Amino acid sequence: MNPIPVTMSVVVSVLSSVTFLGTPADTYIYGPQYWVVLPAKIIPMVIIPLSFVPIFYKLGVTSIYEYIGMRFGRVVRLFGMLINCLYLLLYLGVVIYGPALALNAVTGLSIAGSTIAVGLVCTFYTTIGGIKAVLWADVFQSIIFLAGFILTIVACCIHVGGLTEVFRINVKDGRGTFFDFRLDPKIRHSFWSVFIGFGFLMTSYAGTNQIIVQRYLTCRSLRQSQWVAAVGNFCIGIVEIIAILTGLSMYAYFAGCDPFTLGEVQKPDQLMAYIIIDIFNEWPGVSGFLISAVFSATLSTISSGMNAFATLFGQDIIKVAYPNMSDFKFTLILKLISVIFGLLTIAMAFLASSLGGILPLVLSLIGILNGPILGVFSLGIYFPRANSKGALVGMLAALAIGIWLKVGSYVYPAVVDKPPLFTDQCSNANITLTDQVVYTVTEDKDEIDPNLGNIYALSYAYYTPLTCFITVIVGLLVSLITHPTDPSSLNPDLVSPIGELFACCLPKRLRGHMPCSVRENVEVEPPHEQEEVVKMAKLDE
Repeated sequence: MNPIPVTMSVVVSVLSSVTFLGTPADTYIYGPQYWVVLPAKIIPMVIIPLSFVPIFYKLGVTSIYEYIGMRFGRVVRLFGMLINCLYLLLYLGVVIYGPALALNAVTGLSIAGSTIAVGLVCTFYTTIGGIKAVLWADVFQSIIFLAGFILTIVACCIHVGGLTEVFRINVKDGRGTFFDFRLDPKIRHSFWSVFIGFGFLMTSYAGTNQIIVQRYLTCRSLRQSQWVAAVGNFCIGIVEIIAILTGLSMYAYFAGCDPFTLGEVQKPDQLMAYIIIDIFNEWPGVSGFLISAVFSATLSTISSGMNAFATLFGQDIIKVAYPNMSDFKFTLILKLISVIFGLLTIAMAFLASSLGGILPLVLSLIGILNGPILGVFSLGIYFPRANSKGALVGMLAALAIGIWLKVGSYVYPAVVDKPPLFTDQCSNANITLTDQVVYTVTEDKDEIDPNLGNIYALSYAYYTPLTCFITVIVGLLVSLITHPTDPSSLNPDLVSPIGELFACCLPKRLRGHMPCSVRENVEVEPPHEQEEVVKMAKLDE
């Protein structure tokens, strides 16, 4: 494939209804600190093209978990695949929930009815049709996606008097903090939590995700694949900046008459759909066109996710158990798996409706489930001495700690300050909210252990680097205790040359008599012997 449509497909595959609805809503409620996600793209733009893409491309893998199998064996590959399938199940449930919110705001249909309708349509579409020509379909979808943001920004700017006025209103109402350099890890969106946290999060999502990596490998050459990985991640950051600008414009449009406080919308994630209907109601077809952007994003994401789940489950479990199964029967089983998976995602969507905003929910899921996967790939690529026992124990330890922190954050909710929301300029309401509001308020604060409260108050942005580092650190310790891998026994294509430096920097007493490089086992003949070989070859000719 040409790298340009592949790049656009990568962008759209990462951006879904979560970005279209969740990012503007999060900016509307909390302010624009999330904008640091753009410079945070430096991390995946460097790591993915230089370390991950060359290894996947040279090995010619169909599934990225084939690499895990080559490096650490089938058990680690199976556990990694199951964690990825769990992530897909939870993530796609949230993705279905997004357009259900939009449909609820547009038609008044209950969220439950919307969730079931959208979920069944997506399941039916994916099961019988698949996603043929998905790259070019994603290109078309990206145009609608961007049009929704840009038209909303332009309309809001016209309404309030220009882009400068948008920023003035946000600054006046306490939403002018673009840089927060405090080091407190409990701050929801500081410069450091967004830069470090979302930098690693995007590396895990765009570097160790079957759907995204599969697109890199459709390019004609390794250089083009690296170009797609770098430019694609940068373009994702640009679109997210546009989504943040949409949230700022949305706040300026509703300044002084907040629909969320007035109860005109039940959840902040409905604000994007609400403003589209409010602004473009007098323009026939425009509001429906923009709402369709949410559904096109959802269909593409769910189609890709369901197919990825069916493929992983079929190749790694069904084919292994029944290697001689006919293609016809295998295809029927895959379709049945897609149907079952679709029904499960609908159930997950109902769970998502009670777990808070869709943006932090999705980013938390990525951190908890994809962080350990990123850690396992990092162990394999950068640490030649890591072994399968270390990879498995490290991955499971990180997963357990991530789940513990997330569950604890619901048991001991963090108190997060938000800028105020106002309704003093509403012509039909006397409600005024001038005090700061908090994300969650706990009723029995005296009964909460302050030490536990501080642990669970950790910003969800740090979940990915935390679980990744736990996987790597525990994996290395277990590997050193349980006889580390001899680097010279590895296929050189499984390890990044950058990673060999980690092994070579170890003290001699830890390395023992083993070489530190996977390439040290290649014997090089002395120059004079090489000359003799060349002379003998010429004589033979």
